Amino acid sequence: MELTWMQVQWNKVLEFHGHDAFNVRVYGTFVVSMIIYWGMGGLFTIVDYTGKPKFMMKYRVQENVKTYPISKEQLHDLVKVILQNQLLVFVFAIGNFYLDEYRGRKMAIELPSLLTAVCHLIFFQMVREVTFYYSHRLLHHPSLYKWIHKKHHTWTSPVAIAAAYCHPVEHIFSNVIPIALGASILNSHTILLWTYTVYATIETLTVHSGFHLPLLKSPEFHDFHHLKFNCNYGVNGLMDRFHGTDSLFRKSKQFIRDKRTFTATPIKVLIP
Repeated sequence: MELTWMQVQWNKVLEFHGHDAFNVRVYGTFVVSMIIYWGMGGLFTIVDYTGKPKFMMKYRVQENVKTYPISKEQLHDLVKVILQNQLLVFVFAIGNFYLDEYRGRKMAIELPSLLTAVCHLIFFQMVREVTFYYSHRLLHHPSLYKWIHKKHHTWTSPVAIAAAYCHPVEHIFSNVIPIALGASILNSHTILLWTYTVYATIETLTVHSGFHLPLLKSPEFHDFHHLKFNCNYGVNGLMDRFHGTDSLFRKSKQFIRDKRTFTATPIKVLIP
């Protein structure tokens, strides 16, 4: 039977990694996440550090922020903390690989059908919305906030790469596990984990970027969380709507502006 184009490409990935499951699932996943985080995040960081190109400033969500553009000291601190967290994720991936080996889970070679892929990805998003909401809201509890989550909230007007600027405990339990848990539950194909990792990374960089750019997801919802602190705990707002923790946001101008745009005209001009 003739192989599909996607299967051929996946076979090339396996050949590149020597058909070694550890290489594919640990090194491969780590490289995919690093490329997308620092590729897209790096572009935002150039703007965040230089304040150029100037036309980007008209897309800023929060205006007149005294700490923007960011300083050299802030940049160094960001990079140091983020790289430490990403190294921790690599160790976590190794542990997860051997846990799956112990459970008898093997790496699938044949790609899933399109229907299976779509169903799995939808499930991943649902799992992430629920687990991120409750883990994030738990981190706002006074007994945990000071010791763990306060670090992330030093950025009241966040920048893209600050998405992973947090305590290592928070990074694993509130950032990494919500993204990876759905694939672990369903024992999904590695390519689906990679696909969702790319999607989730782009999304979290975008909503932390502070820029409401055309075509990309609106950052208004999560930026409002950083601004006001005690609302908008979830990813897409589903759990916030269920629990009523978006009530302040729904009364704000940011709520009206919380939409994807398909024009170069800034949202603040479209909705003054």
